[in-house]
Amino acid sequence: MNWQTKDEKQYDINMLFVLFLFAVISCISIYYAQQMPQYEGNFVVNQGIYFVLAFTVMFVLIHIDYEYYLTLSWAFYGGGLALLVLLEIISPNEQWAPTRNNAERWFELPVIGSFQPSEVMKVALILTMSTLVYKHNQKFTNKIFKNDIWLIAKLLLVLIPPVLLLRLQPDMGMVMMSAALFFSIVIVSGVSVWLNVLIFGVPLSVGLLFLFAFFRFPHLVENYIFTYMADYQVSRFYGWLNPMEYTDEGFQTARAISAIGSGRLTGSEGTTVYLPEAHTDFIFAVIGEQFGFVGAAVVMTLFFILLYQMMVIALKANHSFGAYICAGSIGMLAFQIFQNVGMNLGLLPVTGFTLPLISFGGSSLVTTMALLGIIMSVRYHARSYFFES
Repeated sequence: MNWQTKDEKQYDINMLFVLFLFAVISCISIYYAQQMPQYEGNFVVNQGIYFVLAFTVMFVLIHIDYEYYLTLSWAFYGGGLALLVLLEIISPNEQWAPTRNNAERWFELPVIGSFQPSEVMKVALILTMSTLVYKHNQKFTNKIFKNDIWLIAKLLLVLIPPVLLLRLQPDMGMVMMSAALFFSIVIVSGVSVWLNVLIFGVPLSVGLLFLFAFFRFPHLVENYIFTYMADYQVSRFYGWLNPMEYTDEGFQTARAISAIGSGRLTGSEGTTVYLPEAHTDFIFAVIGEQFGFVGAAVVMTLFFILLYQMMVIALKANHSFGAYICAGSIGMLAFQIFQNVGMNLGLLPVTGFTLPLISFGGSSLVTTMALLGIIMSVRYHARSYFFES
């Protein structure tokens, strides 16, 4: 039996300060991005409004005890799935669900504007998978292989329906992010080391085998793999692996590399390189161009500090459910940062990932800040006991 001694209601001031710095950096970076000739609107004002809304949502969620999500997570999961199904039913519809860049991922709503339901599903997946792992470990205390397999199966059953719906949009970026969440939850779920090695080893081996085959046996890859992929996905592979040779397919990658290179140490004066999607997918290239290596290093350092603070909350959480939420969020956020920066540097293929907390966009910003609010709730509602099991 646990005897509660006190409740420690503490805001994470350090994380709040880091998030404030991200808000400032985001607005400054978007200001420079919108100076490019393809833009006419004032994205900075809209981004400022999104940050006000996002901070409001975050503070509300900090004050809600995260343990309530043990009973609410399935409702969020069902709501997220319903939105994805609704989007699939009414798309394409120029008024309510328009097609953008050959994808149908957004609702167009009056007053609110564009809304991406996959962002809601992202948070719902974290809460639902964390609930599954917590309740499974409460029920099956014996760590045997059969129980571990059963846990993996339940996580996959939760993961597969939204992944199939995201694949239809298509939104491969969110599919990859969902996979990153799955792996992050599995790591901390308590399953055996050998099962972890198997789960991580298989996709890693497949990826390395694909790269080897692409360079060594390109005709086999074209005949047996690329024929089953969409044209834009094939173009992104060519543009990633040979951006200077395939100038059309690798246009975005080549432009981003040129922009970052022109920034040198402390940045260039003015906008010198044209960048498509500069305010969203390639905002890191704008930072590299305007503020050079120093500015890019500051941004990466802030991301490292943010992830470290999230990890500290996870390690100090005295409720495993809160630790699972933190672990899933860390994995998903770290993967998104890694993928976006990697594609800006030409190290990874272009997948449509935005840079969290910096790229322009209301849906992504509000849901990311909501997730951080839930994580800070883990600390805010921490409890200490005389006797802890």
